[in-house]
Amino acid sequence: MKAKKNTPSSTNTNLIPVPRPKLANPAAAFDAAAQQTPTGEIETKPPVWRLSVSAWLALFGLGLALWLTISYSTLLINIGAILFAAFLLSLAIRPLANRLVAWRVPRGLTVLGVYLALLGLLSGLGTLLVPVISAEIDLVRSTGPALIQQAIDQLSSLPLFSQWAASLTELTQNLTQYTGALASAVLSTVAGAGELTLDLLVVLVLTYFFAADGTLGEQLVCGLTPVCHQARVRLVLARLHQRLSRWVWAQLAVALYFAVAFGLGLMILGVPFAPTIALVGGVIEVVPYVGGAIALLIGFMSGLTVSPWLALWVLGWYTVVAQVQSHIIAPAFYGRAIHLHPAAVLVTLLIGAKAGGIGGVFFAVPLAVVLVTLLQEIRQSA
Repeated sequence: MKAKKNTPSSTNTNLIPVPRPKLANPAAAFDAAAQQTPTGEIETKPPVWRLSVSAWLALFGLGLALWLTISYSTLLINIGAILFAAFLLSLAIRPLANRLVAWRVPRGLTVLGVYLALLGLLSGLGTLLVPVISAEIDLVRSTGPALIQQAIDQLSSLPLFSQWAASLTELTQNLTQYTGALASAVLSTVAGAGELTLDLLVVLVLTYFFAADGTLGEQLVCGLTPVCHQARVRLVLARLHQRLSRWVWAQLAVALYFAVAFGLGLMILGVPFAPTIALVGGVIEVVPYVGGAIALLIGFMSGLTVSPWLALWVLGWYTVVAQVQSHIIAPAFYGRAIHLHPAAVLVTLLIGAKAGGIGGVFFAVPLAVVLVTLLQEIRQSA
């Protein structure tokens, strides 16, 4: 019998042929073979990153924005300060505008009325202040050298100051000689403050728009915010509005303290025109330390017309009032109004004074309010 040959079909009919991998094109096979190392391993190549045209344009725009920000940083800071000052001033006017709206008085008309009242107040202060300054300048010119010489003679009798008497006499003569030149220089500086006047006009115009349209700031911010986050942004803006409004009233309370404390001290000391000096200083003290400096200058000149010792007493009393205001009154009022610890407010005022002078002191606490509110919102959302 012949043996049957075993064929694949007869031995196992369940075998399934394994398909061979197919390459998309002959070049792929060449690349796969080229990537094999002599040991048979496949060498992997690093991926190649390619940027699209839109990505290159985005990078160019980002670089241009950074360059413009760095090149015009001073201008941007000035614009931001003007906008922020206008917003803070509108917060002071908005409560009155909200009340008068109930009586069907337009907001714009209320703002214009407030502007007219401020203009009348400043005109009244100028009417009171100009005669005072004129009289004091005339008295200083006529009796100032004699008073200073009298003070030098009294100091010369002391052993400690006798060696400085000659130099003080020469200094007095020089100051008397250059009084007119100094006055003309001060007047020219005041006359050349056109930039400050322009900034003030811009602040007043922006304040009108912010106060006349109570939702203008909110619309501007929400217009730059995605729709999904607008409700949360409105809540944060409401909190900022409440805290900054309290800060405005706290600043008015601080100015009132300075007017009362400094004015009472001047009246007790017997300084001429004490109520007028206190009123002017209190009104201008809305900008921190500016009103105090002006009141000190006028009070010192007024005290100098009586005696040099009275002028020194004015300087000493101002130092006491300013120190109490900086370290006790202002931190306490700001802390109660914006829910910050007085120590934190004091450190904020110090940083603002070191960084930006008078402007830094004015904007330090409002910027701290904004920063603290944003940090609290981030912490609550985390």
